Amino acid sequence: MRNHIFAFLMFLFIVAAGSVQAQNKNFYFTTSDSVQLYVRVAGQGKPCVFIHGGPGSWPKYYYALGGNITEQDMTMIYVDQRGSGRSGGDGSTDYSLARVVKDLEEIRAHLGYEKWIVMPHSFGGTIATEYVYSHPNRVLATIYVNTTLNLDYAKSNGITQAARILNVPESDFLKPGVSKTQAFGAVWSKLNEKDMAYKMMYRDKAQFQEMAAVMDTTLNWHFGSNVWNYPEYEQDFTLKTAAINVPTLVFAGIYDYSVGPEHYKSFQFPKATYRVMKTGHCPYQEQPKDFQKYIRKFLAKLD
Repeated sequence: MRNHIFAFLMFLFIVAAGSVQAQNKNFYFTTSDSVQLYVRVAGQGKPCVFIHGGPGSWPKYYYALGGNITEQDMTMIYVDQRGSGRSGGDGSTDYSLARVVKDLEEIRAHLGYEKWIVMPHSFGGTIATEYVYSHPNRVLATIYVNTTLNLDYAKSNGITQAARILNVPESDFLKPGVSKTQAFGAVWSKLNEKDMAYKMMYRDKAQFQEMAAVMDTTLNWHFGSNVWNYPEYEQDFTLKTAAINVPTLVFAGIYDYSVGPEHYKSFQFPKATYRVMKTGHCPYQEQPKDFQKYIRKFLAKLD
């Protein structure tokens, strides 16, 4: 009898281990317009799609720098957006907002999830908001991690904050005949020249260097180069948040000058919980234990 019980327990262990292992996989998904997207699935629990920023970066900066802690509580789906990271896409690829949103919906259907949690970071907030706004019946909840929902605001804030860090007047960049986009690029160039770019995102330069080390410039950056040809990304997405009627957790950092420490105050989510942390742009890297704690509390309310 003991042998039978032992054998049965071993069987349950193997089955359980297999079910967890099945949630850890990497694969390429071919979209309906024949673009190959790199997808990584890891963890266990409610499905959550991570929408990376950049524009044109990749999700490794999240899961390699502490974000993988969320895999203990959710099945994380990491997607390299078209024209980004390990995914396909070239200069002739469709990078419209509608097409990028469609990519996410096709992946959700392929994985067989009726609903999932949507977790954007940084520029990913624009894509996530459009996805949730367009497919409300496919979203269980949202977790916004230090996101930009208004690029015009982000540019204005970036110019102001960079000028403060450089200790120069904004007029050094906002000159007649110079667009806000050009001025925004100029302040970042000057910050890099002075080795001060880290101050826009972090208090700790070493953490900025850790993030930079994860970035691989040999990968695909076509999305980041071509996204500015699509004006729909420039809209004020905070206006659409009023119609997103699902539980929402919003992270913001009081030292996050890349999106603006008070940008979250313009969000209009009807069911939002706000966590304003003493971090810069990457709370999952800077304070991973608190980041996990707040997410766990949020997830508990979804049950």
